Amino acid sequence: MKVFLSEYTKFEISENYVIPSSLHKLIHKIWQNHYEELYEYAPNQVESLEDSCLEILDFFSINKPFLSHYRYLVMSIILAESIRPTIDAYLTEDSRIQVVFQEINKFLADKKEPNFNLIEKLFPVTSEGSQALDEVLDVLKNSIKVLDIKQSKEALLNILDDCLEGYAIFPGSQGRRDLFNWWLLEVVPASWCLQFPNQLYTINGIKKTQNSQQVEAIAQMARGAIADLK
Repeated sequence: MKVFLSEYTKFEISENYVIPSSLHKLIHKIWQNHYEELYEYAPNQVESLEDSCLEILDFFSINKPFLSHYRYLVMSIILAESIRPTIDAYLTEDSRIQVVFQEINKFLADKKEPNFNLIEKLFPVTSEGSQALDEVLDVLKNSIKVLDIKQSKEALLNILDDCLEGYAIFPGSQGRRDLFNWWLLEVVPASWCLQFPNQLYTINGIKKTQNSQQVEAIAQMARGAIADLK
C-alpha cells in the first residue's frame, strides 16, 4: 500500500456535478463534522459516521424517491470499483468480482430479480481470516443485495461501513478522513447525478477514471423512468 497524501483538503464540489442547493448544504454540514471512526479527536464535536452516511442516503430517498434506487446502485458500483485493487492485492486470481459484475450487468439488461442464491455460492465462508479481505468480500455480497430495492439502503450502509471505517479500500488509519472527503465531494454528488466520479480512491491511491458502462445503463434506466412519469 502506498503512503497517502491528503487530496481532499478543501470544500470544493466539481462543476461537473449539478446538484440541488439543499444537497450542497447537507454535504457542507457533514464536511464540518469530526468523526472518531476516522481517527479524529475533537472533544464535544464528534458525530456518528453512520448517522452522517444515513443522512445522505435518506436525502436520496426523500428527494425524488423513485430515483433513489438508481442512485444507490450507482454509489455501490463506484465503491465496488474502488475495491478492485484491494482484491488484486489479496486474491490475485480470484474471479468473484467479475461474477458479481456479471450479475449486475444481467440485472441491468433484463431488470429481473437478482439471483440471491449466488451470495451463498460465492461466499460460503463467514471469515477468510483477514479484516481487509472479509470486508472486501462483504462489499461484493452487498453489491448483489443493493440490486433489490427493498434491501438496497441497508446493503449500501454496510458497504459504506466496510469502505469508510473498514479496510475494504485500504487498511489502517492513515488517510481515513481523506477517503471520507472523497466520498463526500466526489461519490455523493456523482451518485446523485447518476454519473461516474472523476477519481477513484483505491489501495494504490487516487486513480483517474473513465465512464462506467454500468453507470451509463443505470442513467438510461432513470431517464426512461422519468419519461414514463410524463
